[in-house]
Amino acid sequence: MRFAITPSLTRSLLLLWVSHLLLDFFTGIWPMYKTIAHIDLAKAGLIAGVSGFIGEFLQVFVGYFCDRGHRKAILMVGLILGSMMLWITFTESAVSSFFILLLLMLGSGSFHPAAVGFAGLLSTTNKSRSILFFASGGAIGLAISQIAFVHVLNTFQGQALIFFVPVAVVLILLALYPLPKTYQPHRLSVKEFFQPIMKAKRALLLLYLTQVANYTLYLAFIFLLPDLMAAKGCHQWLCMGGGHCTFILGSALLMTPAGILCDRFGPKPVLLCVILSALLLLYAFLFQPVLSAGGAILFLGCLGGMMGTINPILVSWANRLVPESPSTVSAILMGFAWCLSNLGTLWAGLLSQSIHVDPITSTLAWMGLLLAAAFFFALKAPSAIPAVQESPSTQI
Repeated sequence: MRFAITPSLTRSLLLLWVSHLLLDFFTGIWPMYKTIAHIDLAKAGLIAGVSGFIGEFLQVFVGYFCDRGHRKAILMVGLILGSMMLWITFTESAVSSFFILLLLMLGSGSFHPAAVGFAGLLSTTNKSRSILFFASGGAIGLAISQIAFVHVLNTFQGQALIFFVPVAVVLILLALYPLPKTYQPHRLSVKEFFQPIMKAKRALLLLYLTQVANYTLYLAFIFLLPDLMAAKGCHQWLCMGGGHCTFILGSALLMTPAGILCDRFGPKPVLLCVILSALLLLYAFLFQPVLSAGGAILFLGCLGGMMGTINPILVSWANRLVPESPSTVSAILMGFAWCLSNLGTLWAGLLSQSIHVDPITSTLAWMGLLLAAAFFFALKAPSAIPAVQESPSTQI
């Protein structure tokens, strides 16, 4: 008798949540590993920036194929490619490290549009809540990644291959579980590819610019966080992954409440409040001359909660604007934006090398101006597509 799992909203969201936790767990390893391995900041930023640009750039094209009916296979391939990051401990070569990170970024670029597409399709009435709950899984994976990675390295003589076990379990469950299908047997068409983009081009452009500005700073902050904790003389636990865990865990805790607020009041007012709060918290944190362990944890948790929630709110906003192509518009607001944002690690590494007085804090203070730009772009973005654009007389 064939084994089958009865699908439900809770089971579907939980499976996507766990798979997202694993994928983003792997993306959190490099900022800590470059510190453990004493890799030059400029070189580490170049490796992460270029590999991230290439891998995430392909996400928008992956999103199109997800909406054509290949979402589940792409999701599983993405998780497999992401897990290749576990081989990073076997090499000291910059070239090998680059190709391992490239596989990771290709996996991220494949997984995210497929998984967000599924999350958006699971509920029509509470779309923001589903997407932000799904996003919280990735945030928790990213939060625990550095602490868990360091612990496993210490336990298994510098290797982390044990993490392949949960990957295998989740892949088996994904293969057996009947996630919703939206197969559309159409040939590849340039017009069809750009149609959902053109339908809401002004709104998507402004949301895209908001995403690029915020995520560039977000990735740069994560990249420099271990060094920032050390520069501020924080406790060793905060320097070796505790600060990262606190920062990301804040976003994981805030995402589901933010999704509820978005469904009730709309994404725009919630997003503007979150960006403004992140801007104030960032500069308050950077210019605190001395931070106790408790103060650093409080600041990092609140700041991470604000900065990390901006991304899924933008994605849920885009899914509201173009609900018929969830993976394509999600890919535009994720991979197509993240490819540029990944260069933030390169800029952060180069800036920190060129600034000689308090380089880490000064670098993040200059890059913090990106949040002000993000607030401006979000303020100008329309909350909905004007009805005239959907009129048959205006369709091309």
